[in-house]
Amino acid sequence: MKTTKLIVSAAGLTVAAACLFGTVSAADAKAQPQKAAAKPAEKPQNAPKKPQTLAEAFSFLPDTLATIGNRKITKKDLLDRLGNVPPEMLAQFPPEMLKAQVKQLIDGLVNEEILIMLAEKAGIKPTKELLLAEMDKELKAMPPQQRDLLEKQLKLQNKTFDDVKNEMVKDPKKIRAVAIPIYFNTKIKPAIKITDADIEKYYRDHQDQFKTPETISASHILISNRPDANATVKPDAAALAKLDQEAKAKAEKILAQLKQGADFAKLAAQESACPSKARGGSLGEFTRGRMVPEFEKAAFALTKKGEISGVVKTDYGYHIIRLDDKKTAGIHPLDKELKEQLRNYLPEMKLAETVQKQIADAKKSMKVTVAEIK
Repeated sequence: MKTTKLIVSAAGLTVAAACLFGTVSAADAKAQPQKAAAKPAEKPQNAPKKPQTLAEAFSFLPDTLATIGNRKITKKDLLDRLGNVPPEMLAQFPPEMLKAQVKQLIDGLVNEEILIMLAEKAGIKPTKELLLAEMDKELKAMPPQQRDLLEKQLKLQNKTFDDVKNEMVKDPKKIRAVAIPIYFNTKIKPAIKITDADIEKYYRDHQDQFKTPETISASHILISNRPDANATVKPDAAALAKLDQEAKAKAEKILAQLKQGADFAKLAAQESACPSKARGGSLGEFTRGRMVPEFEKAAFALTKKGEISGVVKTDYGYHIIRLDDKKTAGIHPLDKELKEQLRNYLPEMKLAETVQKQIADAKKSMKVTVAEIK
């Protein structure tokens, strides 16, 4: 989890916007089913006027949305945050849903302002130079492939990294916001220490997160009972029945060969109608719910490695299944790999918890008022 993601999750800056606008594109919105008009070429009477601008769409909001001490969060701040969201998209949402999401977005803006104030109190003074330094640091830390991709995307917009930097430093809000990640990295993260005891405790207390399902590895030989897809004449019921009988007989013959010691992988490569024939029939590892019911029931009924099923019929034809491995459901052990994953994850989790607590404490000590959205 990166710091920028933590800002979003901890401060709630864009959660509401993502819920409201990020999951529906302009094309999707236009594709939403509409109520049919009385006449195709006639507009319904008393149809509500569609908003032409974001300001019209949010005309129900007061000019001042919240205050934190002597600082204000205004309607303009919210509209700036929404950017270029097409106003017609907003018409797709019921008023109550729109208002509920706006309340969440306002709360996110309040949290952001509180974090900026906490950073300032900690002595972090945001400046243009600081913003540029942080951007340079982030670009330097970016993997080369990611940086190249970003550079190509900017080139399509006739922009360079320097153009983006110049745009950023012209925005006072972006200059102020740079204080937040610096505050996280210099004032909160250094105090977070994760010990082996912390890792073991988290593992014990969150066993549900480490459950492993029952899995098997299996191979199969498929004898298809389906007609040739390229045939010019569609087979009748009698022809289909004959194909099915022939496929079943062939599968039973192959099963008999396997029982006599024939090589499963070789027969799969020669006879199977499944692409897995290229791997000797191997389907790899899978859990319940991945295969068709008849196949799954027969495969999971096998208990010993190397055990071969009888002939199993599915919509695809006739299968012979071999069990290659089986793992019972359980709890993933706290091995070296999992410990390393938790060692990387727990500091980010503790950072998010610390930020949430600091915001909650600040709301109690600061004079915070939020306008009622009607």
